[in-house]
Amino acid sequence: MTAIGKELRLRRIFRRDGRSLIVAMDHNLFGGLVPGLEKPADVIRKVIRGGADAIMTTFGVIKQFCGELADRNVGVIWSILPDTRYVELAARLGVDAVKITYFTSMQDREALATIGTMAAECEKWGMPLLVEIVPTRTGESGRLEILHEAKDVKVAARCAAERGADFVKTLYTGSIESFKEVVENCPVPVVILGGAKMKTDEEVLTVVKDSIEAGGAGVAFGRNIWQHRDPVKITRAIAMILHEGASIGEALKELQ
Repeated sequence: MTAIGKELRLRRIFRRDGRSLIVAMDHNLFGGLVPGLEKPADVIRKVIRGGADAIMTTFGVIKQFCGELADRNVGVIWSILPDTRYVELAARLGVDAVKITYFTSMQDREALATIGTMAAECEKWGMPLLVEIVPTRTGESGRLEILHEAKDVKVAARCAAERGADFVKTLYTGSIESFKEVVENCPVPVVILGGAKMKTDEEVLTVVKDSIEAGGAGVAFGRNIWQHRDPVKITRAIAMILHEGASIGEALKELQ
């Protein structure tokens, strides 16, 4: 029964083409007030109009705007702490997946062990698990440094998959060839995070197009969608590339 439940939930996130346009709206959970998310219901309506497949957000937003989410054909991913107590509640709430986040060194065995613990609990409840994993190291200054190279990102993605992630969110490594290494070494779907606001629409769409050509399963973008001058149109442009095979030029016309 749990296997069937998990499959049904995943089908609300990923379309038949195996790809998903996830809009990340959990930024206020980690970074305080973030411009663009002042009115969550407004953002939800706009990105759904544009063709978003899933919304990734917080407990507070799910509770307050459950009507906006339930009345539309969109997957809901709850961003949680790595605590197994949340998984049963997620199943009772009816969300389609939970997400846990790791900006961590691959040598931090204690932190990484919690992925397996969470995966086992998710399996018990038929709840898909998204692991956002970004490899880091401590630099000479003592500050945490993000590692963007494919050799590091592919280890991180594989690490999450081996510990039970059903799909993985991680960095785009900058080229089709390098990201293909990440995808080919990860046995579960890989979606890319958006990171900081990109400078141009063309840059956003090129990253999306190239990640798909490398075998990626879609995107989990935040700022590059809801901080855009027109969230509906940029969502639609990304969806055209993901699900319709549109060229960058065709997608850019949607933004005119």
